[in-house]
Amino acid sequence: MHFVGCGGVSMSGLAEHLARLGHSVSGSDRAISDRTDALSALGIKVHIGHSAANVGDAELVVRTSAVPLSNEEVVWAKDHGVPVVLREELLGAVFDGFETRVAVCGTHGKTTVTAMLHETLCEAGVEHAAFVGGVYHGDNYFFGKSCVVAEACEFNRSFLFLHPTLCVCLNAELDHPDCYKDSDDVKRAFAQFFTSVGKTGCVVLPAQLKSLFPHRNRVLFDKRFEASGLTFFDGKPKFDVLFPDGAKRKVSLAVRGEHNVHNALALLAASERLGVPADVAVKALSRFDGVDRRWTERACDGLGRVVLDYAHHPTEIKAAVATARKVSQGRVLCVFQPHTYSRTQAFWREFAECFRGADAVAYLPVYSAREKPRAGVNSYLLAQEAISLGINACFLPDFPSATQWLYGNASACDTVLILGAGDVNKLADLL
Repeated sequence: MHFVGCGGVSMSGLAEHLARLGHSVSGSDRAISDRTDALSALGIKVHIGHSAANVGDAELVVRTSAVPLSNEEVVWAKDHGVPVVLREELLGAVFDGFETRVAVCGTHGKTTVTAMLHETLCEAGVEHAAFVGGVYHGDNYFFGKSCVVAEACEFNRSFLFLHPTLCVCLNAELDHPDCYKDSDDVKRAFAQFFTSVGKTGCVVLPAQLKSLFPHRNRVLFDKRFEASGLTFFDGKPKFDVLFPDGAKRKVSLAVRGEHNVHNALALLAASERLGVPADVAVKALSRFDGVDRRWTERACDGLGRVVLDYAHHPTEIKAAVATARKVSQGRVLCVFQPHTYSRTQAFWREFAECFRGADAVAYLPVYSAREKPRAGVNSYLLAQEAISLGINACFLPDFPSATQWLYGNASACDTVLILGAGDVNKLADLL
């Protein structure tokens, strides 16, 4: 099997899984990364750069949506009769091969809760495979055979290839305007996904989405598990949870942000369905210390608290800013790299309003990802929109400019948020 774009977080996990099962695996990517290095360390042949010769004698070629059909490796495979499948198709085939199948979906939080579930199953001693959409404790994939936990992404409706026995849904907002017409279209896709659990499966979801799965084999996690007495210590939530057995247990999270209370309740409901004892799940939550680029603090000389966060949707940014406001001893300064032109255009005003809780925001150029530029959609104009709304904003053309801006404006008591889903993590390295 040959993976085109093997450095992607989901592609690398699939490649590793199949290699550990004994398949012959190779891959290619345009640049070296931690993921390509990890695959190479397993003995997987990784080519840097794309070439038809990379395909070799592969019997199956796997590509991501970011890899176009015009890619020379994909073209060669098709011309020579080698099947080409999308990443999500292969993930579906691998996922459906397990007896117990847990899928975690939602516009926000799915990577965190997938990793939470992995930590909980480890604590419970349950052998399992986990496909995480981010890096947790140095890896994004964990090998096992008895059951599987995987992140189920709604982009391009790719989650429809999965058929879980347990589906955990956290929320359902519009995030991919290049794939969905509006919020109702998103909810219809989620409702369609829920039907794939079958008659004996279960859907765990919040009460506000109960109409999307009106069947009896569902659990409304924020009704079944009730949180109260919420307090924070350095932004980390502590609260009481009333369990269905009538017992009240104290939960202390090692991750920051009130939104993680919501994630924790979903984890508790999923754990209950998987037969994990309540005290084991609570202990696992106290041990869970977060996925990389989800409020990841970086030590930077001359600056105070610097946080790298994957937030790329207005809802996520508001949550990150609110958390920063709770922990900061001084101001909250943000550097934001918008992700894709379609999302930037769809949430134009929202990408200004979401920074009202911050003291200043600097917009970097849009990270185009798979898209081409759009007329009138750029970060300079977005900064002007924010300024017109009374927000302290500016445009910065590149990472060196952002470095100068931060060192010229941030003090040791300020909190700096570096936000976005593109390559903005390079700014943290530069700092």
